[in-house]
Amino acid sequence: MSKYLKTSLNYFFVLIAFALVNSCSTDKHEQEIYESLKVNESKFIFKLDGKDFYPTESIFSGHLEILEKSFTISYFDQKESNVMIHFGGDKWYVDRPIKIPVKLLNSYTSTLMFGRIKDKEKRLGEGYLMSEGFITFKTLTKDKIILHVDGKAKKYPQVNPEDKDYDVQAIIVCKKPKIDFLEINEKEAFY
Repeated sequence: MSKYLKTSLNYFFVLIAFALVNSCSTDKHEQEIYESLKVNESKFIFKLDGKDFYPTESIFSGHLEILEKSFTISYFDQKESNVMIHFGGDKWYVDRPIKIPVKLLNSYTSTLMFGRIKDKEKRLGEGYLMSEGFITFKTLTKDKIILHVDGKAKKYPQVNPEDKDYDVQAIIVCKKPKIDFLEINEKEAFY
């Protein structure tokens, strides 16, 4: 019995050490991204089924609202790719970490939508609506916003429950973003 317990404890400590190293590595990567940005620039690193969705040179900026009852990002990059995040709720910012469930609101609207231009001359694009998952705020301040996205998306305009799901993971890093509307209790919301 003690041999089993010792092996279990060793396994547990290895898992904890791995989690700590992995967490520090992610934080370092996010900090490197943040330091590479200029004021009012953002990096949206989306992976769709494990493949990069936006080119590494994409830099985003746009409209940002942080309100008592809602949060909205509508950002575009230099190639007209876009990301829109919108959710609401009373005191949505109270829990730590702030973790927002992603919802497919109807067949054409979601808490999180992202897309890119595939053929600029023909004005053809490729877009996805998140159908399930979470948006987690790692940092929310006037100077820095870091979000993690993890979940599933469906290709627009086919967003019926039976349509194919795509795995989505994303890191969003905003450096001193221009906030168009800021009406929130900053002491309660920012961390």
